[in-house]
Order: sequence, then structure tokens, then C-alpha cells
Amino acid sequence: MSSAGTGVCNPTHMNIEAWTSSTMSNLRVYFNESYKVGGVGYFALAGVYTSHSLVEEGTKATPPFYPDFWKHYKSSDVLIDKLSDNCEKSEACTQREAAGGTCLVVALMKPGYDRGYFQAVLSNIGIPAYFCFLGYYEVSQYASDAAEAGTPVMFYHFEPDMFHVTHKGLFDRVFLPRTDPERVKLSTGDYGENGYGNKTNNPLDVDFPSLQLAKFASLLVKDLPVGSLFSKLTLSDTDINDLLSKYSEVVNDKTESQPYFRAACDWVKTNYDVWSEWLDRLPLCTLETHIVNNVTGCDNDSAVRVIEFAWRAPNPGNESLPNDCDGGVTSLPAAITTSRSCAWIAENYRIWTGWIDRKPTCDSSFYDYIVSDCDSEAYRTVECFWKFPNASNDQLSGECEDGESLPKDVKINCEYMPTSSSTFVAMAVLAVIVVVILVVAIIIVFQQRDAPIIRRSQYEMLLLMICGGFFTTGAAVAYAGRPSKFLCGVRPVLVSFGFTTIFGALIMKSLRVYRVLLKSAMKRVTVTLFRILKLLSIFYVIDIVIFIAWYAADFPEPTVTTEEAAEFRGTVDRISCKSSSFIFTALLIFTALLIFWKAIVLMVGMYLSFLIRNVSVDFQETPWIFGSVCVVLVGCLVIMPMSYLVEMPAAAYYVFLACALLFCTVLIMALMLVPKIFRLREEATSSIFGTAKSRESRGRPSQAGDTTNGGDTATNVTAGRTMSQVKYQVKPVSGGSLMVLSNLQAMNDTAATNNLATE
Repeated sequence: MSSAGTGVCNPTHMNIEAWTSSTMSNLRVYFNESYKVGGVGYFALAGVYTSHSLVEEGTKATPPFYPDFWKHYKSSDVLIDKLSDNCEKSEACTQREAAGGTCLVVALMKPGYDRGYFQAVLSNIGIPAYFCFLGYYEVSQYASDAAEAGTPVMFYHFEPDMFHVTHKGLFDRVFLPRTDPERVKLSTGDYGENGYGNKTNNPLDVDFPSLQLAKFASLLVKDLPVGSLFSKLTLSDTDINDLLSKYSEVVNDKTESQPYFRAACDWVKTNYDVWSEWLDRLPLCTLETHIVNNVTGCDNDSAVRVIEFAWRAPNPGNESLPNDCDGGVTSLPAAITTSRSCAWIAENYRIWTGWIDRKPTCDSSFYDYIVSDCDSEAYRTVECFWKFPNASNDQLSGECEDGESLPKDVKINCEYMPTSSSTFVAMAVLAVIVVVILVVAIIIVFQQRDAPIIRRSQYEMLLLMICGGFFTTGAAVAYAGRPSKFLCGVRPVLVSFGFTTIFGALIMKSLRVYRVLLKSAMKRVTVTLFRILKLLSIFYVIDIVIFIAWYAADFPEPTVTTEEAAEFRGTVDRISCKSSSFIFTALLIFTALLIFWKAIVLMVGMYLSFLIRNVSVDFQETPWIFGSVCVVLVGCLVIMPMSYLVEMPAAAYYVFLACALLFCTVLIMALMLVPKIFRLREEATSSIFGTAKSRESRGRPSQAGDTTNGGDTATNVTAGRTMSQVKYQVKPVSGGSLMVLSNLQAMNDTAATNNLATE
């Protein structure tokens, strides 16, 4: 323990195992710079050992002898003969040899090891023996070789020591007289002071006492942390034997370069409860200070996240134990599996740490829902599910308990009419019926195009008007189905072009009548079909320009909007033909412009029908045009509020809209075509009746007086009818004068029909 470097191991700061029975005198020399720290914990025990095989042999001998008991070494010649040899001897050995006997041999290590103790004990209890000093390693090898050869041996050794671990069960301790502290204190520490083979003055005659091994340390480390650790270091007998056993397991491993370190490290790993008491009291382990968490599932598409825990400073040998705290939170919490997002976990540490001891109470935040697509009944099903369901029962949550239960499925209205719906099929069938009616109307008009009533009604315009019905009928079908880019674009086009085609044809009819019959009185005016179509094309050009500008600035894309649901707690995504906030302004502008343009078309049609109100009913259709305008106005007044002011299911709205479009289309066509069909039937009936009368007159002779009277009557009637059909029109002329024009209707009818039919 000197601070001066006098050897390889000097200076020594700490001595963990000091045998005070033999080294205390040397240690006292350095007490001015070292101190006794205390006991190491386990006890040393020196003694005399003999072969276990000899003990077994003695118990079987006749008479038996007992090598593990000291008295038999005095009385058993057989036992003494088995352990005889030449060496220094005791007084009892001298006396025995004088009597012609032999002495046993006791192998000792070094004279300084328990100086004179066992020599004095064996001599004083009368055991004839030689005492030979071989050295520590030599005695161990001597005993080991004797055990392998089966030769009895008696030797001095001490415990704890590796020798007794590696030769476990091969040697037994010889029981000397029970130790007595008072007798031990009488030891002089000498032997052989009176000469070879003579009686000693050392009075020891009891076994070696258990000796607490001491720890000594330099004063340099007394106030350092290592000094505190060294003072608390204690090992029990079991601990030191366990440590020596671990060393014996690795010492013969040729691949292990540091067997001492490996044995000590293995022991530390498995004996935390022992060495943890040597350290200064560490702070209590807390969740906030000594445990860190790691969230997995953030970098992939996983629906759940797992919060795993680890010690901030784990034990190098066992990561499940902390290295910088003790007590408190004694073990790592179990991993928490949650459906919460990683951002929520990072922001709500105080909340989810409470879930370590008890699962949270279930509420709506722990379950989610999915909304299905529209089914054939125009409903969408809202199905709720736990974000992290129980592995054995998906109706229970795996991350919460008690509280709310999983809601039942809910049906909500679809935002559009699905084409798989039976209602849509019915409306489609109705639309097909309307199309068939329109096709039949086209066939009738084309077949009767030479009939006067059809010619005067300008059958080309009638056909064009009927074609407009196809557009509106197509719109009634196109407003069903999931909104797509095509449907969103074609729906307003069909309605607009249908309106333009129907009322454009009616306006051109009225304009043609006005130009021929009223614009230039008493003049032959020819308005060709090509000219009328050129005028009608202006209407289409205006429509096309509006749609091009509208769709270029704000195409009505199918847009998904998220709305608060009324049927359940949550939101639902609904798709419709809408635009973004910027383009929405353009949408309003172009929609208003389109409506304004259609209103102008209606007003022009009504104005022209008013101008030709006094023309013959064969040419003008003022009542029917006015009725058609009223139908459109009433339809708009009903459809517009239903579209923007009334909340109703999309399926019901579609049925209402489709029925309105089909009804208005059929009603307008009926107003324009049904009266003409009745006129055709009347003309056909009149023609048949006139032919029959003519045949009757030719088959029956007439009286002269009757003929004259009849002729006069017919003439008068004809004249009367002709005069009743005379129309008068007052028209302003240049110079401010008024000119009264009297036109015979029969003459005008013939001329007008020819002019309207001329291309």
C-alpha cells in the first residue's frame, strides 16, 4: 500500500482481499497513507486437507480408519503408513520413529502462510508428521497429481480458492479440534524454535478460525466516488464461489483473451441485486426523465402507430434495466398501440402517457366510418368501424374500453341519381317513349308535308322544332349518373340547344309569316328556307360563343366537397358539377348571361307572335306560341326554386327535373302539332263529304228553277263567306298619310302559300 513505486504493482491504491493473520504487520508500516476500509464480506478458512478417496477407503477397511478426523492420525498405523515420507518432523514423529514406526507427510506452502500455526497444532495434538514447504502452486499441483494417480495425500490449503473449485469433491478437510478464540490468541507465530523434531513452545492445539478478509485502500481515494464504491463492496461466500466458478468456465477457452474480465463481466450481468447495493443511491426512475419513447408506423401507410419505450441510458448488459436510476418506475411500460396520428402523439404527451396504466374511455375519436358509393336505391351506407379493433372481436376496440359503443350503420341520400336505380330506369323508359312520340311526329309531318295546313306551317321548321325535343329529352337522361367531366359539360349544352332549337324554329316561322304577309303589303315577297336557316344560325352562334367563353374560363368540373352530415356525427364527401372559388364568379356571370339570352329569345318570339296575331290561323300560331312560352316560364319558375332554394334528396330532385323537362317538351310539341293534326282530319273529312255530294248531284237531274235558285244561293253563300273573310289593315306610309289596304283573304292565302313554299 505504499505510494512509492517499488515494484510492478506499486503504488497500490486498493487491496480488496488482505489476510490479516499473516500480512497485518506489513500493512501497519503504511498506515500513515492507507486505511482499513472494512471486511470484504466472505470469510477465509485455512486447514489441512486429505484425499477423498482415502476417506472412502478408510470407511471400508477392517478395522476402519478415518483420514478426515485428527484422532486417527495418532492411533492408526495403517493411516500413518499411507502418508509417510521424509521431511521435517514433529515431536510425535520423533517418538514414533524411536518406537520403530513411521510418520505421515503434510505438504505446506510457504513458511509465511499462517506461520507455525498448523505445525504447532499437529505437534501439540500428537500427530506424527513431517512438514514440507513446497510453495502455493507446487502444493496445488502435488495434490492434483496425487488425486489423478490415486495416491493418498495430506496438505495445507485455504478457502476460497480456485483449487477447490476445479477439484471439487476430490479432497476433504481434516477436522481438527474445534477452534477457540482464546487459544488462538496464545499463538506465538513460531515453530521449530527448540530444534528439529523437538517440542515447540507454541501452545496452539485448535483448528484455524474463520477469518474475515479485510479491504485496505490508499488515502488518495478515500473521498473519491471510487472510495465510496470500494467501502460498500461486499461479497458473500456464495458470491465468491459463483465468481470463481465463472472464471473456471472461461479460463481454458483459448479464444478468450481476458478470462478474468469475462468472468467478472458475466457475474455482474447476472447479479444486479448484489452489486447494485455497492453504488450510491441513484435517483428514482421516472417516465419523463429516464424513459424515452419511439413511435413506429409514421413512415408507412399503416393505420396504427406503436409507441415503444426504452431507457434513456440502458444497462450495457441488459437493456431492460436502467443505468442511471433505481426504483420508482422499475420496468419499462408495455408498448401502446393507437390509431392516433404521429402529430397528435407528439402534441399530446400528457394525455397518452395516462394510457400506460389504464386504457382510455372510448369516444367518437377512436372509431371512424366509411361512406359507400350510391347503391341502386339511391342511398349511401355509412359504416362505422374501430380504428384499431380487438383482435378477437371487431365490435370492440383494441385501444380503449367502456364509454361509447360502435354506432350502427346509417343510410344517407345519394347526391346524384345512380343509373343502376329502378327509378332512373323508369325515367329512361319514359324518355324513350317521348323519343318514339317525337319520331312518329317527324314521320307524320314529313308524310303530310304537301298538305296545305302543313305547308302553311312551314314543315321544315316543324321538323327542326321536333328535333329540339330530342335535346331536352336527352338532357332528362343526362342529368342522372355520377358527375363526370363529360356529363358536367353536356348537361347545360343539351338544355340550351334544345331551347334554342324549339323556340328558334318558332321565331323563324313567325318572322317568315311577318315578312311575307305584313312587311310589304300588296308585294310579292319571297323568304327562302336558306335565308331563314342563316338567321337561325345566329342563335346557335350566340349559344356557342357563350359556352366557349364559359367553359374556357370556368369549366364545370366534377368537384368533391366535404359537408357536415345531418344523419350522423361526421362529414361526408359529395360530388357535383362545381367550380373553384375564383371561377365560381365566372360561373355566375355566364349562367346569368345564358339565362338573359334565353329570356331575349322568349320575348322576341312573343313579340313576333303578337305582330302576326291577325293573320289567318293557317299561317300564324300566336296562341300556341304564347302557350309554349307560358309552359317554359312556369317550368322555370318551378325548377329554379327547387334547384337553389329547397333542400331535397338528389334522387327526388332528378325525378322532378326529368319529369318537368319531359312534360314541357311533350306539352310544347302538343301545342304546336295537335291542332294541325285535327285540321288535317277535318280537311280529310270535308274532302270525303264533298266527293260524296258531288257524286249524288251528278246522278240526279235538277229542275231549271231549282238550279238557278240553288246556284244563286251557293253564290251568295260563297260571296258572303268571301266578304266575311276580308281583312283590313291600316299601315303608315311616307308623308304621314294613311293608306287603307283591302286584301281579299282568298287571294292572299294563295299567294302567301306559294311564297312561303318557295325556296
